[in-house]
Amino acid sequence: MHTVPSRILFLEDNSADADLGRRALARSAPDTTVEIVTTVGAAIERLQAGAADLEAILADLKLPDGSGLDLLAHVRGRGLPLAFVVLTGSGDEASALAALKAGADDYLCKHGHYADRLARVLAGALNRFRSDFARKGRLVRVLYAEHNRFDIDLTLRHFAEHAPLFRLEVVGSGEEVLAHLPEHADDAPDYDLLLLDYQLPALNALEVAKTVRDQRGLELPIVLVTGHGGEDVVAAALRLGLEDYVIKKEGYLDGLPAILESALKQAQLRREQASLRQTSTRMAHLLSASPTILYALRVDGTRLLPAWISDNISRVMGFPPAECLAPGWWTTHLHVDDRKRVLNGQARLLVEGSLTHEYRFHDSTGAVRWLRDDMRLLRDAKGQPVEVIGSWNDLSAEHAFRERQRLQATALDSTRDGVIITDLTGEIISVNPGFCEITAYAASEAIGRNPRFLQSGRHDRPFYQAMWASLVQTGHWQGEVWNRRADGEIYLQWATLSVVRDEQGRPSHYVGVFTDLTKLKRSQEQVERLAHYDPLTGLPNRLLLRSLLQHGLDRAQREDGKTAVLIVNLDHFKEVNESLGHALGDELLLAVSARLRARLRQEDTLGRLAADEFAVVLEGRQAAEHAESTARDLLAILAAPFVLADGHEAYARASVGVSVFPQDATTTNDLLRSATAAMHRAKDRGGNQYALYTGELGQGALERLETENALRRVLSQGELLLHYQPKLDLGSGLIVGAEALLRWQRPGVGLVPPGSFIPLAERSGLIVPIGAWVIDEACRQIRAWTEAGLPAVKVAVNVSARQFASNELESVVAGALSRHGVDPRMLELELTESMLMAAPDQAIERLLRLRAIGVGLSLDDFGTGYSSLSYLSRFPVDELKIDRSFVNDIVTDPKAANIATSVIALAHRMQLKVVAEGVETEAQLGYLRRNGCDQMQGYLFSAAVAADEFARLIVQGASLAISDAPSDVRTLLVVDDEPNILSAIRRVLRGQGYRVLTAASGHEGLELLASNEVQVILSDQRMPQMSGTEFLGRVKLLHPDTVRLVISGYTQLDSIIDAVNQGSIYKFLTKPWEESQLREHLRDAFAYYEAIVKPRSSGQRV
Repeated sequence: MHTVPSRILFLEDNSADADLGRRALARSAPDTTVEIVTTVGAAIERLQAGAADLEAILADLKLPDGSGLDLLAHVRGRGLPLAFVVLTGSGDEASALAALKAGADDYLCKHGHYADRLARVLAGALNRFRSDFARKGRLVRVLYAEHNRFDIDLTLRHFAEHAPLFRLEVVGSGEEVLAHLPEHADDAPDYDLLLLDYQLPALNALEVAKTVRDQRGLELPIVLVTGHGGEDVVAAALRLGLEDYVIKKEGYLDGLPAILESALKQAQLRREQASLRQTSTRMAHLLSASPTILYALRVDGTRLLPAWISDNISRVMGFPPAECLAPGWWTTHLHVDDRKRVLNGQARLLVEGSLTHEYRFHDSTGAVRWLRDDMRLLRDAKGQPVEVIGSWNDLSAEHAFRERQRLQATALDSTRDGVIITDLTGEIISVNPGFCEITAYAASEAIGRNPRFLQSGRHDRPFYQAMWASLVQTGHWQGEVWNRRADGEIYLQWATLSVVRDEQGRPSHYVGVFTDLTKLKRSQEQVERLAHYDPLTGLPNRLLLRSLLQHGLDRAQREDGKTAVLIVNLDHFKEVNESLGHALGDELLLAVSARLRARLRQEDTLGRLAADEFAVVLEGRQAAEHAESTARDLLAILAAPFVLADGHEAYARASVGVSVFPQDATTTNDLLRSATAAMHRAKDRGGNQYALYTGELGQGALERLETENALRRVLSQGELLLHYQPKLDLGSGLIVGAEALLRWQRPGVGLVPPGSFIPLAERSGLIVPIGAWVIDEACRQIRAWTEAGLPAVKVAVNVSARQFASNELESVVAGALSRHGVDPRMLELELTESMLMAAPDQAIERLLRLRAIGVGLSLDDFGTGYSSLSYLSRFPVDELKIDRSFVNDIVTDPKAANIATSVIALAHRMQLKVVAEGVETEAQLGYLRRNGCDQMQGYLFSAAVAADEFARLIVQGASLAISDAPSDVRTLLVVDDEPNILSAIRRVLRGQGYRVLTAASGHEGLELLASNEVQVILSDQRMPQMSGTEFLGRVKLLHPDTVRLVISGYTQLDSIIDAVNQGSIYKFLTKPWEESQLREHLRDAFAYYEAIVKPRSSGQRV
């Protein structure tokens, strides 16, 4: 068990998180001293003052004056002997990789009960740091036996100069060697290696080695050095298992340190292999004792047929594995009442790809077990289901317990009466929702307190004495009690108190049940409250806030004071609300209002103006100075994530605008308007910040108005133009079309990209006439190219949501085609799935009308929306476009690749073409071609260009170079970050008839796989950035029709076993390898590919 650091420097700017970590360590590691600093600068000053008393640093990633990585760089740059753990709430892979690459010993995310893991993580980090530190700095102890003083002197001086990490202790005879070594293998020797001259007095080196190895059983590596000796000496040395044999010829000392280091590595490898065999046996025993049953099913159409089941089913369920593979076995033992539901659920598995469900199942004795069945569907490269992998876990005990809990909790939670449970001292240990509703106290506010905090003061001491006397003597009491709610309101309730007894009949708890007798009165008062307060948060609404603000302005005028208004608008709340649902959105708003209220003073006013907008009113002579610090504090308290009831984490960043009376405005309306303008300035800068009102903001509003007015003139002034991005056929590489992209040539400004004016055009409604111009201009250009003698070019134009929803789209399209005499087939309209799904039935009708005109229809950005497959099959579109967000990572990210290939397969099954946009690399192009994508567009070939430049590309016959590697050549990909290993493997395979591709990293390997037909992959396990098992795991998903082998001299058993079990690895090889064995393994792999994988993949393609 690892030791927790005795003294820790904790860098954390959030006081709550710092206190949480300190208290967690106080519980789990009471002997550990925690020193807290809040900034990077303070931490560096502490280390400069002296770090000898510290053993570890725990640092938050995001800090006010920098990053935890800055402190890490300081520590590692100065070689301070301190373990380092990075702590953050972001939890993303990029942060983890950056920390570990920078030299962090571990990384912990602020998720769940992370504080409870702090001690364990710090202990592990300290152990790893000490191990690495000791390994890198330890001297190698060598017992050197040599009787020639001249050779001894030369050797010692050579090692002192060229290999100082070797510490040589010299003895002159074999007897002295044995005297320096332990008699038994149980005792650890004082040396790491023996360097023996063959010609020693009395006992020669071979006799010494035989004694060390055979008689004493010591596993010390031995290197033999001699000035002469024949083949018999070499043979004897090999029989004894000596690591190496060195002849004293000219320059032999130059290579001797490397030989000794190699001998040490060989000995270490033998020890690791022995440990690997021992661990493998232990793992097999652990798997046989596991309660989880694993299985695999073969997909045959819509049927799932048993293929394999783990042997432990005999122990867990009592069935022989062979019986479980019989047809119909599972259905027969499925509980009859669950059969229909479970089979229907399995049907969903083929659509959704994964399924977790619970059902009853009969074991071999006929007893009913509750099982949780976790199923995952595996698909081939075409998206066809091929196999289901799953696991069973027995939940019978949990189900029985949960059922009892459910019944009890339902009864307790559903009653409108309040229920309170206390221990015998009167301390509250539980309350129900009815109690919280009646008293207005949250459960957390009541638990741990005595019920006397509810007393109203209307009852005297004898009243309560009589109540308790009855409760103690008879076990219960009933009567009317006046109590006080959290808001101070006194109300009348009917209470029933009872004593709860344990199994021995002794009192263990008290239970109180009470009914609110004033609820009717409270309901009447609530009606009046709703007129002035927000019903969700209970904050003053807009009406009441304006009244309170006016009163504040009146006081400020009378007292020559100031009043500040802060408008707090949540950034992107609409998207958050839509993704979470309105119920969780409301919960988030409540949490936001609670944080805001907690920061403000009692005399400050907080109100809710709109769904995602709050207002704060600050009064007093220092209101202006206080406003800016308050704005900063409000942003800070909103920075931490909100954990919602369902476990989701949500962020509610905000933009804050500040205006102050009297310098910014003198009336309620103007003050609110000025704060709102400042808020919009903060939002325009990217949000999550505050802005003070200045006169510029009024100017900014004018500038937006000017831009909108300028937009209204673009059509009449002829300031719009279209650029065209080529679309290419991936079979021939030829240009087959173009996408028209809008640009604004604004006088005095220059070329304005669409992102700068399209949103404003959308908001103002100008997008409809602009969209009509785009369609007309595209048709005009098509006609112009035709008259210039260019081949027919199909042009796609984007249609906005407002334009699609208008009633003029069909007439605009038909009019443009007729006006310019363009074949309707030469025009294509690109529509997004979100605009179609806004009103799918109406969208289908409009699409059919457009289809009747004869134009092509394309579904743009496919995969980023929420299309229903049933609607997608009804949309009369001609092609789907894969969004660039999936194309970006298609070569390295299995998720992005799976989405892209699924879109391709889905489109082809629906007889649709597929266009990939944003293609920028040859690897992306290669992967898309190999997976059947029809067309592409992107910077790999050309950006969007002016019409004349596009025409030049057509005239010159510009095309995309398409090359196909031979598919009948046995191709091997070798991935290793060591060039000498790659060279060695190339040498071993010379003359074997393989086409060998090499890569120095997993990412480079994925790039090669995307562009080449590869049958077998051999990858090193221990590589930076991406391990061999991680690389091959991605390959399994991206290129499943390959045979994958991993080779390593570094043992990572857990990850390798997982990869083998998941099918990511065909075989695991160890370093160093025998050349003949390596060639044999590769021959077996290619044979397996040709006999199993290739026919299977060919059959799936058919």
